[in-house]
Amino acid sequence: MYILAIETTGAFASVALAEANEAGGECRVIAHVEGHDRYSHLQNLTPQIQQVLCDGGVSIDELSAIAVSNGPGSFTGIRIGVSTARALSQVKGIPCVPVSSLEALALRADAAENAVICPILDARRSQVYGGGYRGGEEVIQAGPYTIEEFMELAADYEEIYLMGDGVDTCGEKIGTLRTEGVDFAPEEIRYQRAEEVAAIGAKKYAAGEGVNFDQLEPEYMRMAEAERKLRAKLAEKGRSNG
Repeated sequence: MYILAIETTGAFASVALAEANEAGGECRVIAHVEGHDRYSHLQNLTPQIQQVLCDGGVSIDELSAIAVSNGPGSFTGIRIGVSTARALSQVKGIPCVPVSSLEALALRADAAENAVICPILDARRSQVYGGGYRGGEEVIQAGPYTIEEFMELAADYEEIYLMGDGVDTCGEKIGTLRTEGVDFAPEEIRYQRAEEVAAIGAKKYAAGEGVNFDQLEPEYMRMAEAERKLRAKLAEKGRSNG
């Protein structure tokens, strides 16, 4: 079976085409393309999809499912990826497979066996979307945290390996919170990529975790900044009127 995988939650959109067995245990990426323009997902995603299908020699009608990283991450990026997956799913009548961007990013790690892999994505204002994984299990619950909250949870583990653009924005602060047992992923494996979305998507699809296009939902983990400001404004107005 063939799985198309979409990753748009980070700065650079990427698309992968993978071939997997029906059990989802063996997944081989046969084509992959990654953008080089930051946050140009809207312009580049459709050509990227066309390119991987062409490079892989696979027709869109041969796809079994569409795996998509549905968050957390860039709100705009998430919406573009999810909307594209929904549209393809509806037109072709094949299921979507939602994949956590944190779980997929953790697959890129090359760390010590006993280290907890901690993908952290920038959520602005010294906040991150983060989680902790070891041996394929989630040991720190994925969610929105201040960097201090996340590092406090990570303090339970002797060694942690940090990934994601939260390293870029919070790395200096992390260095003041913890000086031992912490390592940062190099830039070449630090960020999200569609190949890992394909690997997880193939397993989830084989396990019957595909959904209809109208059931695919984004996972923002917190409200958008504009919505947060609107709610705060309405709350303040309510207090004034009271």
